[in-house]
Amino acid sequence: MNTAYSIMKPITLILAFILLLPACKDQDPFTNQTETDTATPMTSEDAIAKLQRTAQAGDADDQYHLAYLYENGLGVPKDEAKALELYQQAADQDHSSAKNNLDTLKTH
Repeated sequence: MNTAYSIMKPITLILAFILLLPACKDQDPFTNQTETDTATPMTSEDAIAKLQRTAQAGDADDQYHLAYLYENGLGVPKDEAKALELYQQAADQDHSSAKNNLDTLKTH
């Protein structure tokens, strides 16, 4: 009987997991809302607009990422002055990568 229980316990857990799996939904990391099959994927324009909003609100990581986009003209017009401004804002918040990129951009 003890052997039967030790075999049935893992099988029961696996079956419970399989039955509960459909109830689990992925969540959008940006909104923490449950994704649905009818959700519209975020476009690059939407992502850049979101970065601009959060960077303007003071998020150092997003200031850094947006600065990188401006520095390299990725999805936005290349604008080194804007990149410098954003790198400086992030560096002022002790963002180490922003500090490095700021120094590099200033020397060019």
